[in-house]
Amino acid sequence: MNDAADFKKMGRRLGDLSDIPEELRAQLQIVKTDELEDQIIGVLNEFYAGMANIDELMVGIYRKFNYIQKRQYLSNKLYRMSQSGLIYSVKGKKGVYCTKKELENYYSS
Repeated sequence: MNDAADFKKMGRRLGDLSDIPEELRAQLQIVKTDELEDQIIGVLNEFYAGMANIDELMVGIYRKFNYIQKRQYLSNKLYRMSQSGLIYSVKGKKGVYCTKKELENYYSS
């Protein structure tokens, strides 16, 4: 049942909250993301239409936040974020992640 599957993600379906005023975000009782997770999601959406590889993310983080992120640390963070449902690993493309579930199978046959 598809509706039941959606309910299992309750509370995690809000997506990127960067457009929400801080006054509202402070009142939400959601699992807080750390600063790097917020940066990754912001860069994915703002610079790359919701899908990018690790190289693009490293450059995007540098351009937006003037910070050089270590590749291995970023790779580990992306993996953990995909395991927790914050982002999705794109099937058929190693090291490519997206913020939109519908892009997850973009390269699959």
